[in-house]
Amino acid sequence: MKIKTREIDGITVLDVQGEMYGGPENMELVNTVTELAKEKKLDLLVNLSKVKWISSTGLGILVSARSRLAKEGGVVKLCQPNSRVLDILMVTRLNMIFDVFPTEEEALASFKK
Repeated sequence: MKIKTREIDGITVLDVQGEMYGGPENMELVNTVTELAKEKKLDLLVNLSKVKWISSTGLGILVSARSRLAKEGGVVKLCQPNSRVLDILMVTRLNMIFDVFPTEEEALASFKK
């Protein structure tokens, strides 16, 4: 898994690429969220457009990120999951706790409301 971090209008966007299975490579996401919290960059958009698959461990990492930033007053939103990842979010009902958007533009606009 690879992560690219960028900022748009005060929102941190994480472009995640690959498979979110857990293990040492996914600790990068945990470490990134920890650093963002320390820097008080609390509004986070995770772009899943290049994520091929997500396991329960990967889902747990997203939930942990949400909890971590929510404690500080932040929010985590998701955008552009492929149909497989979206199905997983729906089956696990995580689409009920995360705002999930079909496009990055819609997700970014939702932070301004």
